[in-house]
Amino acid sequence: MVTESRLENHKDKKFFEAFDAIGNMQKSKHIKGPLSEYDILDLQDKFLNNGFHYVNVSDLQFGRSLVFQFLKSLNYYHENAVLTISTPIVDNSLNTINNIYINDIYYELVQGSYLDNLQHRDLDEFFIDQFYYDFLWIEVSHELIDTSWFFEFFNRLVRFKVDQHIPVLVMSYSKDST
Repeated sequence: MVTESRLENHKDKKFFEAFDAIGNMQKSKHIKGPLSEYDILDLQDKFLNNGFHYVNVSDLQFGRSLVFQFLKSLNYYHENAVLTISTPIVDNSLNTINNIYINDIYYELVQGSYLDNLQHRDLDEFFIDQFYYDFLWIEVSHELIDTSWFFEFFNRLVRFKVDQHIPVLVMSYSKDST
C-alpha cells in the first residue's frame, strides 16, 4: 500500500524531472516576498530580455501578482500570453486584468481544436497562424506536466525559436521557495 506522502514524493520527483526536461532547475530563481532590490533588478532583466527565464515562487497567487505588477509597471508589452491549466486568469470574453491584456493560450488551443487528436501539424499551425505574442509566461504545475500535449507544445517553442524573439517566463510553484 502506497502512503499518501510517498505518492506526493513520487509526484514531486516526476514534476522536477519534467521541469528539468524543459529547463535546468538550477537556473530557477527562487522568489518570495517582500522583494529585495536584487530580486527586482533580476526580475526586470527576466522580463525585458528574450529567452527562457526560470522562476520558482511559493504559490499561484503570488506568482500571478508578481507578473501583473511587472507587466503593469513596465507598460512595454501589448500581446501578453499565459499558458496555464490552473484557475483561469481572465474571463476570456474580457481578457484584461488591471488594464493588461492577457491571452490565455490553453483557451485558444482548446477553442481552435488544436489539441483534438493531437497531430503535430495542429500545433505547428497554431504557432504559425496564431502565435503573435510579445511576452509569454508558463505556469508549470503538476497538472500541466501530466497533460498529453505540454511537452509537444514546449518543443514547438524551442523548435520555432520563440525564446529568441520574446521573453518566456517559466514559473513553477513550490512551498519550499527560499
